[in-house]
Amino acid sequence: MFGKTKKVVGVLLASCMIATAFAGCGGGGNTTSSTGGSSGKTSTASGSTEGKSVSVDEMMKDADYALGTEGKDKEVSLKVWAPSDALKVMQKQCDEFAKNFSDRKITIKVVAQGEDNAAANLMNDPSTAADVFGFASDQASNLYPGGFVANVRGDYANAIKADHLQGAVDVATNSEGKIVAFPETGDNGYIVYYNKSLVSADEVKSLETLMAACEKQKKQFIMNIGNGYYGCVIPLTGGGTYSLDAEGNQLLNYDKDKVVKSAKAFADVLANNSYFSSADTDKVLASNLRQKKALAGVSGTWKRAAIENALGDDFACAKLPTIKIDGTDTDIVSMYGYKLIGVNNNSKYPRTSQALAYYLSGEKCQEERAKSEDLGWGPSITKLVESEVVTGDPCLSAMYAQREHSVPQIGLAGSFWDPTGAFGAYVVEKKNDLSEEGISKAYDNMYTSITAK
Repeated sequence: MFGKTKKVVGVLLASCMIATAFAGCGGGGNTTSSTGGSSGKTSTASGSTEGKSVSVDEMMKDADYALGTEGKDKEVSLKVWAPSDALKVMQKQCDEFAKNFSDRKITIKVVAQGEDNAAANLMNDPSTAADVFGFASDQASNLYPGGFVANVRGDYANAIKADHLQGAVDVATNSEGKIVAFPETGDNGYIVYYNKSLVSADEVKSLETLMAACEKQKKQFIMNIGNGYYGCVIPLTGGGTYSLDAEGNQLLNYDKDKVVKSAKAFADVLANNSYFSSADTDKVLASNLRQKKALAGVSGTWKRAAIENALGDDFACAKLPTIKIDGTDTDIVSMYGYKLIGVNNNSKYPRTSQALAYYLSGEKCQEERAKSEDLGWGPSITKLVESEVVTGDPCLSAMYAQREHSVPQIGLAGSFWDPTGAFGAYVVEKKNDLSEEGISKAYDNMYTSITAK
């Protein structure tokens, strides 16, 4: 499942620490050749793409421009990897792509493959992997330096830079400033889900008032702070950021005093509250909300369907609450990622694969997936983010509101996850020494474990 990618990829990154520095909006104009492997200028039937910006709609109107000679004489057979819950929608979209180019011989098969294992499976044997595949931004640290994904054609890359959220563009860009992936979603984070018949929208705005409501009603608030993906809110709310150095070692741009103060605030609110639970939300949140054992909990869009089904008309969402640090209401800062589409650099059909990936990342497909009851994936195209597709959806609007208080999920090593989770677990366990001195020692242990070489 997509939502679990952050947790699983930590193991992958730990075993394969490859450095990458993510550039912003620069570069990306010159891309793969028509054979798909090396960098350089892309030539098409209409000439060089350097400096051009071609929309998905324009691309779909010109088979020669999009596909070159692929599919004219010999059948193009593509394999696409998608998560199991997206198979139906993705196959439909791929069939529409093939139908659009009905004068070409194109068959596309969508195969179930979770994004959490896509990078590992591609790197294990690129020759048998999918031509087009989805992956999460935290896998880029392995995929990009290794050359496993093909650079995006310059004419597509220029349009991507203009049309998508800057964060999505950043994570689609390699250390050389080239766009090497197609942004697919812009909602890979987590929010508060709650039962609006039991707790009000105002009470959910603050961690203090939310926990007071839990105590009053003797019901839980669930957030898996013992997992590094969620536990990172403690140092991030304290102003911390992270990055990798040139050798792939984790750098923590943390101010210890601020992080300890943030941790003390979380400890004061949560550790001594018997109605806070650090259980695995993926496993228990929906059922506990259904049984009214919990008022609220934190999870990502991947659990939306289950939670909405559990709560029915009482379903509601909100950005993460504030927390008082030194008497000031402070927004809880979270980790935020993006989902991307890559083209296998070993694809036998690089032009068709690029065109398909571009189509799947386009406005029509993103809007369809956002409106799908099975998926509800948030878009990365700025126009859609600002539209009713997001503003009219309670879950997506909460997610994009939280995005404003987040740190991009890039530049992470495998060593980050477990120590961060252990620090979070320490902070919310009341039997521990939760004085600033005790938390300071726990911080030192976390920092040393993450940055040890």
